Amino acid sequence: MKQWNFLREQWSRMIQQMFSAEEAVMDRLASQGREIFGLVWENTEGPSPIQVWRKKDRFEMRFGNRVVQSSCLRSDPNQLLLSYTRHMMLCLLLVPEPRKVLHIGLGGGTIANFLHRLFPEVEQTVIEINEAVLEAACQFFGFEEDSRRKVIIADAAEGILDLDENFDLIFLDAYGPASAPEKLISIPFITRLSELLVPGGWAVGNFWTMNGDFEEQCSRWKKIYPTLYQARTRPTANKIIFGRKHGKASLNGSLKDRARFLQKKTGLDMLKMLVNLEKID
Repeated sequence: MKQWNFLREQWSRMIQQMFSAEEAVMDRLASQGREIFGLVWENTEGPSPIQVWRKKDRFEMRFGNRVVQSSCLRSDPNQLLLSYTRHMMLCLLLVPEPRKVLHIGLGGGTIANFLHRLFPEVEQTVIEINEAVLEAACQFFGFEEDSRRKVIIADAAEGILDLDENFDLIFLDAYGPASAPEKLISIPFITRLSELLVPGGWAVGNFWTMNGDFEEQCSRWKKIYPTLYQARTRPTANKIIFGRKHGKASLNGSLKDRARFLQKKTGLDMLKMLVNLEKID
């Protein structure tokens, strides 16, 4: 036992020395004005670490694992790098001129940045539970609060109860390290989101298909939204659900004309993404 304790202490001391040496190298590189790649920022005060990783041309937000929650070009944080964020913009075919937008979950704020630049009059509200996420978004992803972008730090399940305005678009994209909190994908929560939409407004939800519960999520949305569409972003990754609040609506050929126009306006390949959009019966 004594020998085991001695070996454990030696191992612990060696690990500490390795981290100290790595920190010294990072400090030296920074003092020399040289760029540092890898983990550059971390907050461990919450239930999971909030991390920012620097790659050669981008920043990535992670929650303590290898899953990339948000990503932006260091030279242009307004671009949408992740496929699922680009596919969420198919909602602009349905609501071409949004005036008020609600985001459940901030991440790096890339979608909010994108809409802020694209629509000079759009007003956006974000509900984010973790203040460290906001700090990282502001420091590394080009997000900032202003007269058209406000952030409410709160549990969204409680924060939406205090909202007294209605929205043209609502984005539901609230994930932890591996899944979305159950209360944020529950029928009562989704119902409350529908109540916050203007007539004809659309809710846009991001879902991981690898969790194995996508069909269950679809069935919940069907109970609330008469019109439902989906778009697969990649063969084995995210699916986006689009739900319309009031009445049934059919997507017709005119969407191709809208896609061509938006492709020029946004720089996104809307025509290619439109092929992935299909009705959920």
